[in-house]
Amino acid sequence: MHYTLAQEEWNFHTDVVEYDEDGNVTGMWCDLISQSNLPPQYNTDPEILPIEPDGNYAEITYSGTKPQIKVNGSYKAVTVSYYNSNELLKNQTPGEWSYYIDDTDATDLVRVLETDSPNTIKVKFLGDENYLGKVLTVKNIRDNIVAELQLEIISL
Repeated sequence: MHYTLAQEEWNFHTDVVEYDEDGNVTGMWCDLISQSNLPPQYNTDPEILPIEPDGNYAEITYSGTKPQIKVNGSYKAVTVSYYNSNELLKNQTPGEWSYYIDDTDATDLVRVLETDSPNTIKVKFLGDENYLGKVLTVKNIRDNIVAELQLEIISL
């Protein structure tokens, strides 16, 4: 029997952590917040709303419905976006891309294609089945701002 466990990165735009009156975590809700399903108490209670980042930060998004990449599969487009106090900064020069599995450099296991958009690259995982269930971390670093995307490695 083979089990694969995965963890998605916290998304402050859509995820919620719920606490009891003693400050203990009572629930963690992924992808809860959207315009169509936000309960009224989340609109008014600052204890429950996720904290928006302040200042400069970056975020990496991916093509597809899940943060996964297939062993010797097709390319997955990833895009880095830069923000200043939640305002998208346009026409920004992308930082340096790097790739890791278990905090080990995985550059040799990744083929990268440039695209017409300077902030978007296409990534293909070249490893074998020994990497199934592991996580490929894609990083972008620019001006001491680090963005990370974790992609679960799955089979074809």
